[in-house]
Amino acid sequence: MNRPRLMVLSIDGVPFGLLERFLAGGRMPNLAGLVEQASAGGQGGLRPMRSAQPTVSCVAWSSYMTGCNPGKHGIFGFIDRREDGYELSFPNSRMMAVEHLWEILSKAGKRVFGMNVPATYPPRPVNGVLIGGFLAPSVDKCAYPADVSGYLKQIDYQIDSDAALARKDKRAMLGNLDKTLDTRMEAMFHFLDAEPWDFFHTHIMGTDRINHFLLEKYEQGDPQFAPAFERYYRRIDEAVGRLLDRLGDDTPLLIFSDHGFCPIKQEVQLSRYLIETGWTVPATTLRHPLSIDPARSKAYCLIPGRIFVNLKGREPGGIVPLEEYQQTRLKLKEDLLQLKDPATGEPVIRKVMMREDLYWPAGSFGVDALPPEPVARAGGVFGRAADLIAIPHDGYDLKLGLAGNTVFQRTELEGMHTYHDAAMISRGVELPAGDLEILMLAQPILRQLGVEPPQDMDGVGSAVTSWEN
Repeated sequence: MNRPRLMVLSIDGVPFGLLERFLAGGRMPNLAGLVEQASAGGQGGLRPMRSAQPTVSCVAWSSYMTGCNPGKHGIFGFIDRREDGYELSFPNSRMMAVEHLWEILSKAGKRVFGMNVPATYPPRPVNGVLIGGFLAPSVDKCAYPADVSGYLKQIDYQIDSDAALARKDKRAMLGNLDKTLDTRMEAMFHFLDAEPWDFFHTHIMGTDRINHFLLEKYEQGDPQFAPAFERYYRRIDEAVGRLLDRLGDDTPLLIFSDHGFCPIKQEVQLSRYLIETGWTVPATTLRHPLSIDPARSKAYCLIPGRIFVNLKGREPGGIVPLEEYQQTRLKLKEDLLQLKDPATGEPVIRKVMMREDLYWPAGSFGVDALPPEPVARAGGVFGRAADLIAIPHDGYDLKLGLAGNTVFQRTELEGMHTYHDAAMISRGVELPAGDLEILMLAQPILRQLGVEPPQDMDGVGSAVTSWEN
């Protein structure tokens, strides 16, 4: 009897609406054929999926791989404040407070493979191979076991495309994206043959990059870059075709994104707005996006839209007394909802969530749920959760901008992440019916492979599924 297997190909930041158009228009025929096959056989098909809040890749993929909300897995954003001061740190897999799919499956005796999935660096030991994603500093340090790096160096493997290059020269960016995709696919097919895998997950990051820097030009039909945008997606479809030929029709398969995308109307420097409304006072010397004067700042923010009360006893230089915590949050929320686009009068912030609305159980830190001696218990997961999370309307990309002079600006960026329109294509995997979100995937993946999910995993009916209602 053949053992159960499951293949995952994740394509970062592909919006459901764009993918639907590409499939209907014949631009991605291999994916279209997969959707038709899975739908006709009652095995799955194409459907929209929701992301995580805040909608950044490290949070979404951490929620996917753990089946938990950030209040449990502990990854809340792309950057954090160090616990001992107002310096920045970058969350990675060491800060993940629960086991992820590759570890759970390894303990169950399954052979696993993972490559380039955000939040897997540094790679934890697994029964198989785990190659970290874009935070890995070099190919030498990105893989478990370490000797895998020798093969990756041999093929000139690219961990990620060059975002700095994208800001300077979009034509050069396209060449860099092609090279990164080529080596990713070369490695994928190598390990498909070399590894006796039960669970195999490869991640493509270039779609996120090209959407950030060319989505507007594509939507506007730019004569040079719109065809190049479509060509990149066709190259991914060609790789999917090769993968389908290799797997055959019987291997269960998931192809999905972690969030959607939309064109940017304005980049919004939220730190500058907090300065203008009196919540944040910048330091005399600005060294990084969290260079604040804690003795005069009642609040500060981190990307995207994560606002922290400078709470006395919790923050190292906090000035807001504990008894004023809830009142401070309510006033912050009121000010955030007043932010409007000066050109159109449109509101920027769609909704402001309290931490306990999104994160549980570690997020339960509201007026009626303050833990005793909160600072002594503020390390780890508790210490990294924002007090408020500002959720923008589509088109308003929340940034930091502490050193800038204006709240609103445009840069080389053309696209921003969206929460509601990630995309899922499934074949032969029983996923939850109805409204699907990314943290719901871990449980059916484990069950597909004959492994019972941990009891503390979140999923259908969890609190985060209803925040928009």
